[in-house]
Amino acid sequence: MLDIAVIRQNPELIKKSAESRNATVSVDELLDVDARVRAIQSEVDALRHDLKSRSKGKPSDEERTVLQALSHSIKEKESVLSVDETRRTELLMQLPNINDPETPIAATEEGNIVISRGGDMPQFDFEPLPYHELPSVRPFIKCEEGARTSGSRFYYLTGPIAELQRAVFRAASDLIAAEGFGLVIPPLLVRERAMYGTGHFPADRFEIYRVNPTEDDLYLVGTAEVPLVSLHDSETFDEADLPKMYMAETTCFRREAGSYGKDQAGILRVHQFQKVEMVAFVTPENSHEMHMRIRAIEEKVVAAFGLHYQMVDICTGDLGYPASRKFDIEAWFPSQKKYRELTSTSNTTDYQARRLGIHFKGAGGRELVHTVNGTGVTDRLWLAILEQYQTVDGSVKLPSILKNYLSWDTLKS
Repeated sequence: MLDIAVIRQNPELIKKSAESRNATVSVDELLDVDARVRAIQSEVDALRHDLKSRSKGKPSDEERTVLQALSHSIKEKESVLSVDETRRTELLMQLPNINDPETPIAATEEGNIVISRGGDMPQFDFEPLPYHELPSVRPFIKCEEGARTSGSRFYYLTGPIAELQRAVFRAASDLIAAEGFGLVIPPLLVRERAMYGTGHFPADRFEIYRVNPTEDDLYLVGTAEVPLVSLHDSETFDEADLPKMYMAETTCFRREAGSYGKDQAGILRVHQFQKVEMVAFVTPENSHEMHMRIRAIEEKVVAAFGLHYQMVDICTGDLGYPASRKFDIEAWFPSQKKYRELTSTSNTTDYQARRLGIHFKGAGGRELVHTVNGTGVTDRLWLAILEQYQTVDGSVKLPSILKNYLSWDTLKS
């Protein structure tokens, strides 16, 4: 959430930033409501002061009538104030973060900018197959059975593919832990406050599964970022305790509501997947440095598996509401002849901290922290391995980093 004082002082900047994110919220309406709130609050404060000053001693009948009239007027104005305050909060919640000055401005993902590439482009003297059609893979990814049990876009992993997934996640998690990120096992069901607090509501509400609204009213997380950031809801750190750096491996759930007809074969776009997420709490002056650090860790992980990839600077039209700036790593999928997203890292500045009331106390007093998040690994990483390391007979020779995590080094047809 943005600071209302910043919006008052820089309305044109906020309008421009919101429009570049394709946000439809009216900044003018927000400022009008805010002006009413401040005016009514001033009136209420004046009436309360008058009531307090008149309430000393034993009032006469005439004074009692005046006091009753003042109390009635205060209640009426407080009722109007409550409505306007609620509307102001609703509008504030609909505003995305302010763009970092370096964030590319464009309306759609076509405006994303490739800033670097790494790893050798795999070369084949045969036509590479999609990962899910490889004979060494196909029997062990069971989409029909998953659909029968749970519906479309669910699946089972069995045999060596299940072992490969575990090995990839262990190897990647070990690399991230070595960078100083402490392991957390968080809850996967969260309250609405956690979703609003991290900025995933209201914008992404249609993507999130809601559980038993009449009783529990909880939400399945689409990323461990939500419970990791919420771990310190309403807390105040000592500056000396920052940065706080966490990682969590969780199952994640997303509706993929806007993906009808996309990636229907295989398991590239599904409702349930595994993910390792990194989250850091830092002082404002260190959030850019932490963002670059997490980006470098993500790149280190992908490079450790010997994958060809590209780093992408995400434009405003493809940027989630909480982020000020975001980078994606995309791996090459030779069967599709295109790059597909593997990881993201976002600097959300004080956007989440303001919603959740997370501060630190330093020499300059009490301030909001900044939060930074990044993907350590998802299932897409080992899908990229299957694509880039396949051989002519449909086997997959695995990258050397996995030799310490598996008792075999080749998926054989």
